[in-house]
Amino acid sequence: MEAQQASARGHLNSLWSEKRLIAICFFIALAQFQYGFDSAAVSGFQSMPGFLIVFGYPTNPIGYNITTKVQTLLQSLISLGALAACILIFNFGRFISPRVGLWIASLFGVVSVAAQMGSTHLAALYFGRIMLGFSNGFYSTFSAVYIGESTPAYLRGAAIGLVVLQINIGALVGIAVDNGTQGMLSRLSYQIPLAVMFVVPVMMSVGLIFLPETPRYYISKGQDDKAEAAIRKLRGMTDDDRIREDIIIMKNAWLEETEMRSTTRLLDAFRGTDLRRTLLSIATAVGQASTGIYFISAFSVFFFVQARIGSPFKWVMVSLAIALTGNMLSFPAIRFFNRRHLLLGTSLLNAGLMLGMAVAYTVSPVGSPTAGKVLVGLSIVFTWIYGIGQGPVLWALQTEIPSQRLRAQTVGFSQGTSFLASWLCSYCTPYFINPESLNWGPKYCYIWASSNFILAVFTYFFIPETKGRSLEQLDELFEKRISAWKFKRYVTDLQQADTDNYVGRMDTNEKAGVVQVEHKEN
Repeated sequence: MEAQQASARGHLNSLWSEKRLIAICFFIALAQFQYGFDSAAVSGFQSMPGFLIVFGYPTNPIGYNITTKVQTLLQSLISLGALAACILIFNFGRFISPRVGLWIASLFGVVSVAAQMGSTHLAALYFGRIMLGFSNGFYSTFSAVYIGESTPAYLRGAAIGLVVLQINIGALVGIAVDNGTQGMLSRLSYQIPLAVMFVVPVMMSVGLIFLPETPRYYISKGQDDKAEAAIRKLRGMTDDDRIREDIIIMKNAWLEETEMRSTTRLLDAFRGTDLRRTLLSIATAVGQASTGIYFISAFSVFFFVQARIGSPFKWVMVSLAIALTGNMLSFPAIRFFNRRHLLLGTSLLNAGLMLGMAVAYTVSPVGSPTAGKVLVGLSIVFTWIYGIGQGPVLWALQTEIPSQRLRAQTVGFSQGTSFLASWLCSYCTPYFINPESLNWGPKYCYIWASSNFILAVFTYFFIPETKGRSLEQLDELFEKRISAWKFKRYVTDLQQADTDNYVGRMDTNEKAGVVQVEHKEN
């Protein structure tokens, strides 16, 4: 018991010692607040008379509705814009630093919000959605890279998990703002939520002025002094020996990687050991879409309206508020549990929940009070479980797995495939759930139950355990082609060297102690 308490105190002390870095990671993760806010806010627009009067058509029973085409383009164009951004990053990412990438995202964000607020024409609305997609593509890639390259191994998973936390905070704020403006019949009903989105690019643009690039980025450019300064500023470290030791490890790993491959080409991501890393990174990115979270977040309000279960905005706010508690639990969960076990378990649980929602609407008619309660309850539990395991683990793996020299390009390409999967989801979903089309309603969850089960199977056979590994250790494991099932127990050369150095220091200290005692006795 005392050992467990001591271990818990040790974890708390280590977190407190990294409080500056955690705060910086929380700020960088703010980039994903925009994605969460927009997903929830635009989902709410589809039930707002003020928005539907401009872009929809009158109908019954809810007064106004939106065509399947407009509904589809609202959600899918943002994914296409993000996909285009990720293609640019894949081709030119090696020339863009993480900080510059975040500034570019902020510029696209301002343009997109201005375009969506300023016009009543669908063409301008569509243009704004594409620009917002560009912004999200740059934000998602470079925020993950910045956090992943700035944090130590023991903190990296939890720090990247802040991305999911910010997405859910953004979604909660977005639906809360919608709830406050939904009664307005003027354009302000949707312009006010859009105006709130200016906050993210403005805050990011100003805050980045005071932050350095990541230490590993400086190492890749041969700027060791700036790398040391970055570690001091990001982590508040003052131990010169420890800083130099970290720099040496990062530099040696970078030099070893560049010596093996003297030039960096885009096709390198699909050759040799990098091919495995690229495919795994893509798989984890597509895994985000396969969970069904995009479906739940983008269409929740519309879904709840059709289910006739009361105020959809209030139910979504309750769902998101509970989901935040899941995000909070992800921080200890991702530190104490293996990535593989956490992802496997939560994927199987969510497969069961999706199946439950589908079955409820198979045996009960749409509009049934019982089916409505089942839908609300299971969807809330689904988002809660996603926030604990699937979300943070998939984001962490996607950032950890790529090699240092190809990280920005690989993460960008993976994000592109994720946005492509998201686009397919947003494009196809209206045709499945809209009463004008197939009218499946919640029975659409049969598909997501299957995809969650497939994700669990893929995790079991192919996803390696990365918990507690430095990025340099992961480079060695992939270069040696260690199988996924052996990752956890394999002792790398870096680990062996650390052990030898520790033993050497202990021997030196013991000898020094003996000499000191003998001197005193004399």
